[in-house]
Amino acid sequence: MKFSVNLKSLLARFLFINLFFFSILTLATYSYLQSIEPELVGNKKKEHSKLIKNIALNMELQRIPYKRDNLRSFLINYKYLLPNINQIRIYDLKKEIIVDAHSLDINAKPFYKVPDVQEKKLTADNLPDTPDLTTRQEEKLLNKIINDNLSILGSDKVLTFSRKIKNNFVVISLSSLILNGENKGFILITEESNDIENAVAERKNFVIRTALSVAVIILIFSIFLNANIIKPIRILGRYASSAISDHPDSKIINRINLRPDEIGNLSRSLSGMTDNLYKRIEFAERFASDLTHEIRNPLASLKAASELLPNAKDAEKKTRLLGILNDDVGRIERLITDYSNMLKGEALEAKLQLTKFDLIKLIKKVADEYQQVIENTKKNISIEINNLIKKKTFVIGFESRIEQVISNILENSISFSPKKSTLRINIESTNNYAKIIITDEGPGFNESNVGKVFERFYSNRPKEMFGLHSGLGLNIVKNIVESHKGHIKAYNLKEEGRRGAVVEIDLPIAD
Repeated sequence: MKFSVNLKSLLARFLFINLFFFSILTLATYSYLQSIEPELVGNKKKEHSKLIKNIALNMELQRIPYKRDNLRSFLINYKYLLPNINQIRIYDLKKEIIVDAHSLDINAKPFYKVPDVQEKKLTADNLPDTPDLTTRQEEKLLNKIINDNLSILGSDKVLTFSRKIKNNFVVISLSSLILNGENKGFILITEESNDIENAVAERKNFVIRTALSVAVIILIFSIFLNANIIKPIRILGRYASSAISDHPDSKIINRINLRPDEIGNLSRSLSGMTDNLYKRIEFAERFASDLTHEIRNPLASLKAASELLPNAKDAEKKTRLLGILNDDVGRIERLITDYSNMLKGEALEAKLQLTKFDLIKLIKKVADEYQQVIENTKKNISIEINNLIKKKTFVIGFESRIEQVISNILENSISFSPKKSTLRINIESTNNYAKIIITDEGPGFNESNVGKVFERFYSNRPKEMFGLHSGLGLNIVKNIVESHKGHIKAYNLKEEGRRGAVVEIDLPIAD
């Protein structure tokens, strides 16, 4: 899988944010690891301080003289005071070793048997050799600690150090030895504390494993994010960009369309929007071509009449030519007006929100309005509504556009209906569709052209009514019904002894 990162992409931002917080976490973890060893050494210091106080207190209570034999006997008798301690040295004020716990013949842990104690002054060139625990180099280390820090050692101050000796982690504590308020010398305690080093190593290993796990998780999630979110969005972006100049191939995003998640929904919406946009563009192109063709006829007639008018001698001929001019101008005006209204309706439909409305109530409202118009025109046409659906019927769509559908069909039917006729509207329900059947008592459709009644600019009117209508009404109706996922068809009434046109509309009923 090709994995690349654009510095301005969402993936780059995600990685940057994760890297930022990961860096903060790393710094916090580093600070924590750095504080572990001092904290554990500090705990050892407290233990050593307590031990030194206990030694001093017991020496005071037992009035132990500050002499080698007495101190040696004291340490042997009170070895229980020395848990886990590897070495205790007691010095006098001249830095000379009075007693060393390593030299005591105590057959119990944690001490080691040493043949003899060597009591010498602590100098860099005159060092005692201890065959078991310490070497000359290690002895130098202890002496250096004493020589460097003795001057800053207070009466109640304990200095603690940690060093590596013979691959062991050793904690060393140095303190003055105050007996009955008098500084007799100082005491040095050495303890192997590999548990501290082990604890630090264990925590470091845990943190490293955790950090590596987090890094791997971030990497895996980044690859997942790139493959499942960023890459599909890039493909959709290229698809949308290509729609600017050319109709893009929907095969590019077919795979994304199959996804059931939000990206799939976005892809399907974008694909549907693009297809719908290009359908509208193609529709506008075809319509403009048809409109141009329809306007050419009245324009040609208009041009011919205007050329003949100046040469007309008698008034009757002039009147006839002026009538032709007037009819042609009226026809062009109606074509442009209906075309403009249709485009406005589509634009309004794009802005309106889908609503749930009562279809029966809407049909009755439009029928009542046209009943008034019929009475005003004195055609004396009655409108009968036969509602076979006994309950309220709701439809989801654009109420104003469905109202336009009913109005256009009623207006068309009324224009063909004779005086004192009846226009019937039957409403019934079939397979979750509301079926509206509008029947008039006019001459009906031309049998050879029934399938063309919904085409643009088609007219089935007699010659004397030619030019009075644009031929767009039923085409607009068909487009609106189909945009609501409905169906419409037209046919002639086939009842014996009756004639008329029938328009049947099916609209899906809302749940």
